[in-house]
Amino acid sequence: MLMATDIARFLSTELVGSDYPVESVAALNKATTHSLVFAKSAKFQLDPYCHCVIICPLESTWGKENMSCSLIKVNNPRLAFAKVLTQFFEKKSNAGISANAIIGQGCQIDSTVFIGNHCVLGDNVSIGPRSIINHNVVIADNTVIGSDCYIKSGAILGEDGFGFDFEEDKTPIRVPHLGNVVIGNYVEIGANNTIARATLGSTIISDYVKCDDQVHIAHNCSIGEATIITAQAEISGSVNVGKHCWIGPNAAIMQKVSIGDHATIGIGSIVLRTVKAGTTVFGNPAKVIKRAASS
Repeated sequence: MLMATDIARFLSTELVGSDYPVESVAALNKATTHSLVFAKSAKFQLDPYCHCVIICPLESTWGKENMSCSLIKVNNPRLAFAKVLTQFFEKKSNAGISANAIIGQGCQIDSTVFIGNHCVLGDNVSIGPRSIINHNVVIADNTVIGSDCYIKSGAILGEDGFGFDFEEDKTPIRVPHLGNVVIGNYVEIGANNTIARATLGSTIISDYVKCDDQVHIAHNCSIGEATIITAQAEISGSVNVGKHCWIGPNAAIMQKVSIGDHATIGIGSIVLRTVKAGTTVFGNPAKVIKRAASS
């Protein structure tokens, strides 16, 4: 049985109050007896007699109004709550490859990988330890996926990019894409994402990048470490995105543009030119609304 002290120990802190069993998780306003909740603010309201466990800010007070509840005090309650959910409550996928998945020749798949129903892997695909490939995912030839990645259902990784040149009469002629996609470690790729392989070389998704659902990343892009790309963002070919960036929902970035480290692209923005490191841009076309401190 999971106890409040187990959670406090996992978070490297102490429990303030009684050591209750923790049987469920809940939102703060729906806390029940023996549930685990979190409070962003030190001044939270709660039924004082529900006997729950609260992950809360360090400055939270302990008074008569919450004597029946127990506190676990941390610097960042939401982050701590997420870690606890992952450790104790999230359902883990068992390693293995679905019987109806199609696996190409020469693939290197670690024994701890999970591959779901109706996935299709091309030749020479590499997938590192503990990565999870949900259902109906297509992974094209020569794609490399690191360790501890999470690829959600319907993603298509490493198929041809969209590139053409034109005859004199404007007839479009496809430019072959002979490269691949390389995905680092601890990367999350959302449902129905598309990531195109490079024309030559690699489209690169660095460690700890997190992509929301329905994101498109075109050929020859490079996405820097720990960047967040939210729903329905579109990143055109040969874009370089730095580390720790935030790309808002429905944003679009023109081909060959560079985005500096720690930049923020606002919701629905159309980015047509380079964004300097630490800068926030917004609008159509995107304009600077906040510059880096050193700018």
